[in-house]
Amino acid sequence: MNGSRRLPAWDTLAAEIPDMVTPMRRYLDQLACILRPGSVSGADLALRSLAGFLVEQAPEVRHIADIHRRHIEDFRTWLTARTGYRTGRLTPATLAHRLGTLRMFFVRITDWDWPEAPPRVPIIPADLPRQDHPLPKALDDPSAAKLLRAAQADPRMLTRVVVEVLLRTGLRVGEFTALTADAIVLIGAAHWLHVPVGKLHTDRYLPLHPHLITLIGDYRTAHVDTGNPLLLPRENGRALDRHTVTRLINKAGTAAGLAHIHPAHPGHPGHQPRHDPRSHRRPTRPPQPRHDPALRENRQPYRRRRILRRHRKSRIPLPARQTTTRRHHRAPHGPTPP
Repeated sequence: MNGSRRLPAWDTLAAEIPDMVTPMRRYLDQLACILRPGSVSGADLALRSLAGFLVEQAPEVRHIADIHRRHIEDFRTWLTARTGYRTGRLTPATLAHRLGTLRMFFVRITDWDWPEAPPRVPIIPADLPRQDHPLPKALDDPSAAKLLRAAQADPRMLTRVVVEVLLRTGLRVGEFTALTADAIVLIGAAHWLHVPVGKLHTDRYLPLHPHLITLIGDYRTAHVDTGNPLLLPRENGRALDRHTVTRLINKAGTAAGLAHIHPAHPGHPGHQPRHDPRSHRRPTRPPQPRHDPALRENRQPYRRRRILRRHRKSRIPLPARQTTTRRHHRAPHGPTPP
């Protein structure tokens, strides 16, 4: 991804094109109300890329309504020639994300009837470069065993904790880094991991292996302060991020002789939550004790059915309906006599 340090800041852009920067920043304020901080940060980067290009290559454009199709085509060429964070050129995924984010910017301000919107959306879906979308696959058993042995031999305890927790629970990296200090709960005789609301907008409970309970407890005793709100932060108390988690996993993978491992690979596919929105599978819930009010509330419909069924059985049966038997006079067989 292109480094944000090379792009001008909003204050610098506001001095050059104030009539364009004001609605852009107002748009980011609206996004902060409906999207997650990471998505708002990506939109901020895309908008500053477009504004920086216009200041540099098209200084005659002073308003958003003045952006036309030719400016987007020149911006795409300018964006393709820029260097990436670790590569010589921006990857197709970064280009698609920048252009797609900008397209949604124009679509939203048009739907919101903002007066700054251009007459038509200057970015079409065909402008986004095609990219491959390989599904992340879980490691097979021999590779997972190699990764686990390499993590256990690593001198840094955090590497072992990260690999084993992701390998045994199948958590997303964002869910793993956001676990709070009270995420482990004891229900009955078993420990469960409470995963809060995240990307899937649902919370769930995962059963924890006793070995993980011991490992997490040892790490927190050695490196985590009592008042830290996170379950598994760094040794210095700061929160982990997905880049650090990826480096720790690949450090153990390199020691195990494995190729690059995506953070989603260690988790077993059976532990991964369903992504199909048409699926009716509910998130995992721990067993509830009998005295739980929520369980009693769920039993109320069955209680009403049982009472109604008992009431029906106790009813006095109605007397049988008396019907008169009708006699049907049939004509005698044979021809009718004269």
